[in-house]
Amino acid sequence: MASGLVRIFLNFSAGIKKYVVGLIIKTSSDPACVEKEKVYIGKLNMILVQILKQEWPKHWPTFISDIVGASRTSESLCQNNMVILKLLSEEVFDFSSGQITQVKAKHLKDRQV
Repeated sequence: MASGLVRIFLNFSAGIKKYVVGLIIKTSSDPACVEKEKVYIGKLNMILVQILKQEWPKHWPTFISDIVGASRTSESLCQNNMVILKLLSEEVFDFSSGQITQVKAKHLKDRQV
């Protein structure tokens, strides 16, 4: 029973992650849309960073290579991906926020080098 619930939760989490990533790629790939939807993209980026804090690196070990690969498709998407990486690094390296444990922060910091 418990393993079934875990599987359902993991599938649900993967679906949300895929949906958010898809929205970010769709809106960030068009420079006109980026300018028009700046606030919306910012919110999506923050949602993705919160997902990453839970998923990366253990459950999403390919995140860095995924974001680098996606950055090659368009300049505007590349710029937004740099914003995502900046937001993630601010979350990882800001110990005063208390939203990420020091052990996890150390692990993430070591992986970012």
